[in-house]
Amino acid sequence: MEPLMDFANFPHLVNTTETGRPRTVVLRPNGCLDNMSCPAFTKALEQALELTSDTVVVDLLWVDNVEAEGVNSLISGLKRAASLGKTLSLRFMDVGTQAAVEAACVRQYV
Repeated sequence: MEPLMDFANFPHLVNTTETGRPRTVVLRPNGCLDNMSCPAFTKALEQALELTSDTVVVDLLWVDNVEAEGVNSLISGLKRAASLGKTLSLRFMDVGTQAAVEAACVRQYV
């Protein structure tokens, strides 16, 4: 059986680099990002940033609540990504979380 597509001719469709490292890693936390869950989330985020060659996407669609610890974890991730020359993309944040992250960024960088 022949493959449907020869990915060698379409390198932009393959999500790994020559070294086998993924270009993009997606994290999908759920529930609450609070003082109980943040240590594990922070560790997963740090590992994802080390693993990827380019981008980590944090999909917050299934997160019900982000407390101050969660905001701090996201801000730490943004700083770590910047220091590594990588991108951290935060997706599907609720309005309150987005406002808290933006306010924390302003406090950090102004």
